[in-house]
Amino acid sequence: MAKYLPISLFALSIVLLVPGLTQPLMSIEATVDRRDVLIMTAEALTGQQQSHQLIHTVLQSLLQQLDIEGRVTVFKSSRSLMGTVSELVSQGHVLVGLLIGLFGVLIPVFKILLLSGSCCVKNGAIKQTLLTLNSRLSKWSMSDVFIMALVVTFLTINANEYSINTVQMTATLGSGFYFFAAYCLLAIAAAQLMERQAR
Repeated sequence: MAKYLPISLFALSIVLLVPGLTQPLMSIEATVDRRDVLIMTAEALTGQQQSHQLIHTVLQSLLQQLDIEGRVTVFKSSRSLMGTVSELVSQGHVLVGLLIGLFGVLIPVFKILLLSGSCCVKNGAIKQTLLTLNSRLSKWSMSDVFIMALVVTFLTINANEYSINTVQMTATLGSGFYFFAAYCLLAIAAAQLMERQAR
């Protein structure tokens, strides 16, 4: 039973990788308070000149009497890992997009192929070579680093409830984040178990 545990974990990690790459990782939303927008508009229209003081006073009085509550969404973005890479490349940030694609997508897929090969090979020396190559390649796989970067971004945005000039930003983790994080954990566990069994 223990012999098949790493293979089972590895197979499950492959299943989780696909939605981890294609489902939204994080959604970021920026909202503004309606009352604040109207006050800023009134101040912009009247300015600081003395001649406009009457208009400013009337507008302030009117705003206080109007029951304007709630927030308006001015920006909302939700992207998957593959969508982010595609967007970066299409907007001219080719190097950044390719680096994220290489370290976040291609190397994990190549590691999956190496681990698949080690499961299928009977020769102990070849199996050990594939596992050693996978172990060395793990140093270049940025999947776990990418997950930590997302967590830090999420916490940074939500910790302060970013309020800049009446704009409030919030972040929510998407299903892709959880799939990708589960893939990372299961793939690491499966690789370590396989290496231990190979010894």
